Amino acid sequence: MDSRISMSESGPMTSSLLATYGTLRRSFGNHRKLGVEEDLTFVGECEWSGDLYDLGRYPGAVVGDGTVYGDLFRLRGPQVWTVLDRYEGYDPDREEASLFVRRPVALDRPEGRTAWVYWYNGDPTSHPRVSSGSWATYLQKRDAS
Repeated sequence: MDSRISMSESGPMTSSLLATYGTLRRSFGNHRKLGVEEDLTFVGECEWSGDLYDLGRYPGAVVGDGTVYGDLFRLRGPQVWTVLDRYEGYDPDREEASLFVRRPVALDRPEGRTAWVYWYNGDPTSHPRVSSGSWATYLQKRDAS
């Protein structure tokens, strides 16, 4: 088990930070559509260890040796987790059936910070790997071809 991610810690929030890497990044505009725009404060860009895969309409990150690039947000209150969990297909009471699971991760940048990340809860190996670690960069190239 990778020491940078605690696979058993999904209960009480130990951090009010969320690291996003896919459709919850600022450039996709989904915060407004979900009604959580006022509940999230952009902190800056971030990165952490993991591998990113193209699951079609959205990416999935899994524990790995690559680097995942994303946006870091501070949540203004715990109520936003309910909306975000629903959006990500995460049910804390039924993790085995969840599309994604939320776990705290030690960030490489900004160093020394821990944030929650929604990790893909399946086997992504039949999908293309996003070697750049950036969903936005990958989409530009994928959709241009």
